[in-house]
Amino acid sequence: LSFFLFLVPILGYNFVTGVLGYDEIEAGKWIGVGFTVVTTLLWASTYIFRVATKDMTYAKQLKDYENAVIAKRLEELDEDEIQALVEDIERDDF
Repeated sequence: LSFFLFLVPILGYNFVTGVLGYDEIEAGKWIGVGFTVVTTLLWASTYIFRVATKDMTYAKQLKDYENAVIAKRLEELDEDEIQALVEDIERDDF
């Protein structure tokens, strides 16, 4: 991917200056601006997608912590309490 991102501006510059005949300075300026804007928008869209799907480091750490707390609390329960919880869950399911 990084090789592709390296080649895109260079190939774009060669196309614009060679084939289309634009001035090298102007072409370089606008290709640099355009490439920066496009890559920034792509990066921002991936960030927004990760936020929307809660696929971020903080959300994963929070979920792991919550699961660890629940597991620890379950370890501390007596067999009678665990059996009562299982019966309560079974009653709620039906």
